[in-house]
Amino acid sequence: MKKSYFNNDNVYSENLKYLSSIWSEKIDNFYVLCIYDEGNFNNPSYRLFNNNISIVEGSKSSNTFIIWEQSYQKNKDLFFKLRVASRNELMKQIAKYIVNYLLKEYESYSSAPIESHQILNKKSYISKLIEKFEIILKRDTFLVNHRVWEDFCKWFKAYLINWVLEDIQESIGIPTMNTLNEKQLNELFYHYITKNFTENNDFTVKFTNIIDDYVQKWVEKIIASLKLKNISIDKIIQLLELTEDPITIKGNNYQKDIYYTLIKDGCIRVMSNAPYQTVREALSLNRFQHNPSLPWPSAVLHNGVIDGVVQIKPIRFQKKAKNSDVPKVVSLKQIERLFELAVDVYDALCSFYLSRAQHHSDIVEIRIDDLLALRGLKPKLGGSGRRGGYESEQRKNILEALSVIQKLWISLEKATVYEKGKPVQLKLEGSAFKFLDDRNKEQFIDRKLRVQTIRFTVGEVFEKYLYGTGRQIALLPIQTLQYNVYRKKWEKKLIRYLSWRWRTQARKGEYLQPHKISTLLSAIGEKVNERIPSRSRDRLEQAFDALLEGEVIASWQYEQWNESIASNKGWSRIWLNSTVIIEPPDAIKKHYISITKQRGKSNKFTINPKYSKSIDDERNIGKELKVIRKDQKLTISQLAEELEISAAYLSTIERGINIPSKRVETRIIRWMYSYEIKK
Repeated sequence: MKKSYFNNDNVYSENLKYLSSIWSEKIDNFYVLCIYDEGNFNNPSYRLFNNNISIVEGSKSSNTFIIWEQSYQKNKDLFFKLRVASRNELMKQIAKYIVNYLLKEYESYSSAPIESHQILNKKSYISKLIEKFEIILKRDTFLVNHRVWEDFCKWFKAYLINWVLEDIQESIGIPTMNTLNEKQLNELFYHYITKNFTENNDFTVKFTNIIDDYVQKWVEKIIASLKLKNISIDKIIQLLELTEDPITIKGNNYQKDIYYTLIKDGCIRVMSNAPYQTVREALSLNRFQHNPSLPWPSAVLHNGVIDGVVQIKPIRFQKKAKNSDVPKVVSLKQIERLFELAVDVYDALCSFYLSRAQHHSDIVEIRIDDLLALRGLKPKLGGSGRRGGYESEQRKNILEALSVIQKLWISLEKATVYEKGKPVQLKLEGSAFKFLDDRNKEQFIDRKLRVQTIRFTVGEVFEKYLYGTGRQIALLPIQTLQYNVYRKKWEKKLIRYLSWRWRTQARKGEYLQPHKISTLLSAIGEKVNERIPSRSRDRLEQAFDALLEGEVIASWQYEQWNESIASNKGWSRIWLNSTVIIEPPDAIKKHYISITKQRGKSNKFTINPKYSKSIDDERNIGKELKVIRKDQKLTISQLAEELEISAAYLSTIERGINIPSKRVETRIIRWMYSYEIKK
């Protein structure tokens, strides 16, 4: 049996299955009514605002009653009102949880305790926010659907029945239970369930825990549907209804947070000119090698509009032809160890410079901690539970990455720049970024440097692309910097490539141009696994799904792919030549509207209308399957193996792109039914 989502002891056992199959249907219908103490829900105390908030507070804040169907029908209107009131109280708790979530995100951005905030420290203000989100929950989420609540009640009643039956069996034994008629069984059931709720604290805790787990899954869906995951500071301020511009703290004026000016709609701005992109690609794919004709490790830069090389060259040699074997070895070893981190810092520096510099030759200052924050890292907690600071090793790693970037020396034999609106070919040479001390002299960067801030400017090459009609800027989703450099390596490289392609496609608005699989693999520096090609395909599709789930892309689908091909020998060659359509999110398309040509002209490639069918039109088996798969903590590949279909085919079913055949649908329903039994 696979591990259940609910992590409770003896939630379901073979004995419970036996009891359920024999006696559960003999139990008359009943309702569980929780009457909450008014004071507990009307006090938005800060004790609720912690990292491990429990949504369902249990017996200490409520009185639980068991009502049989017969009694319910006699006072149907009254009991229905009480049920609705109980639902409303639960939604209030969920609203508190969401407000807590937003406050924690705000606190993380501001690096200051909420208790010190001039507005957010007022309980009356928090009460209004909670009321606001109650309205949103009742109006804009799936909780407005009566069936959702009915399914919830059926689910936890099944658990209650089984637990109470097991309690009865342990007390009187199965032989005695066999002698009971339905009336006797129900009377005994009522006695035991009432006794458990009123006297058995372990029972109440167990019941509360599984309900809390269930509601936590609701909260995760609500956070996703309201687009609160990976939320920007601007959106948080809007939702918290804060009117101040800087983050104002009692007694202090904190510096405007880095996120205010860098991140908009979940993206940062970076350069998209050819030199910037090809140098970034050389770093990300670690294309540096020892070249006999050059004294330092180098990578070729070529994409049609530029020709040249980028070298890993220490600053003391950058304007000299002097050779040295020792730095050559050290530099290459360093770049191999830090190449992906260096790319993150490279993009972060670029974004920060574009945000702060008023002129292409300006010098700007950035904190080491700002670079860590942009990568999504949280400062460690201090002794009092408040944010402390980053670890020394984290800062040293950033300094090492900066050291790699400082050594980038770009030499372009041919480069096209724009002067007075006209393309001009030039030879360009210089560093990527320059790091300067307080006297504007170049500062040597290494992990031993003891500084909190770095002063820098763009080098001689990038400077040429920062003014006039040659200025080219692209949006890069912030998740690119925040994805783990090891576990999410494919996703990081994919989105860097796609964000650059979307910028190049923006002029004609052709965002749905298909991407060849072999081109995508080459762009991220991967080759197909010749022995087991399905592993490469599964990993790539897993990356697509991760980007879709993180809302980094809006959709993806194969343009023309017959799944039956995958059962033939040598299918991987056909797959490599197949194409996939990847749609950017609306925020990116909206941002590029101003540079899009022929706006009224429809795109050549469009999504098939049958894929746009609402998930609410009929039962969406793919959506249900995905929820259960995640509950079971199964990957797409693992479930596909159980269902005896390909991972790609399963992925399209989950996303509603394909409707499963009757044969596959039968397998899916059978598997989903077995999951419900195992629960």
